[in-house]
Amino acid sequence: MWHPGDAIGFISCSNGLTNNDRSLEMVSSLSRKLKHDFGLETVMSDVLFLDKETQQTEAPASRAGALLSLYSDASVKAIFDLSGGDLANEILPYLDFEIIKKNPKPYFGYSDNSVIVNAIQAKTGIQNILYNPKVLVSQEEAFQTQALRDLSSGNDADWTSTFGIGGNSDSEQSSVVFAGGNLRCFLKLAGTPYWPELENKVLVLESAGGRYEAMCSGLAQLEQLGAFEKINGMLIGQFTQIELDGKKAAFLAVCRNYASRYGFPVWETAFIGHDDHSKPIRIG
Repeated sequence: MWHPGDAIGFISCSNGLTNNDRSLEMVSSLSRKLKHDFGLETVMSDVLFLDKETQQTEAPASRAGALLSLYSDASVKAIFDLSGGDLANEILPYLDFEIIKKNPKPYFGYSDNSVIVNAIQAKTGIQNILYNPKVLVSQEEAFQTQALRDLSSGNDADWTSTFGIGGNSDSEQSSVVFAGGNLRCFLKLAGTPYWPELENKVLVLESAGGRYEAMCSGLAQLEQLGAFEKINGMLIGQFTQIELDGKKAAFLAVCRNYASRYGFPVWETAFIGHDDHSKPIRIG
């Protein structure tokens, strides 16, 4: 995936980072860590932070242009999106997917950037990574460093082996393909040219703030989109607000009801979600 001396591009395709000491230190710490632990350089996008004058996220065309610049930069071997929020889907009409396809490299993003992770994969076939790079400088730094090492070395097959997805042979395990991410944000792609093909894929779902009723509505929308007729399984990560509300069992029962009706299995994991234990998972 990368080698010492290569570069990682930092960008915000969703809401820009705030111009405060905490954000600046996070970016600096992450850059230092990549250099110290992986020998990687950093290329900073000029849309990483909010505009200093307006304190607004940079315009969609500007963010899309910055992303395309990172794809076109041969020294950049992967792109880390450090943002989240609501605005990721704004940039999709401005992306030149031919440029991305000619310069394949993995895009790492999470939460609202489930939009970008899945849209780029759908339009180009490039495998992207559902992951929040900021957890590399969290309280779980050691855990996340190993998780990223495992990913970069191709030693991340534990997703398939842990949940018994696929068959017993390595080839059958490695053939498992994932799609999805944050439920609310993933559904922004519904009805657009950026919606991924779900045939024979395992659908990954998680959420931070959505309450039980909103998330059940999201599952109903997935059914009405025909998703459950196509997928080979559903991998349920953390649904933070639902767990806080004491409705996790009820939500899982709804998931399993859909699964029984459409004949696919449901797995659970504590390693996909909005906390510092969330591990990288390949999309596509």
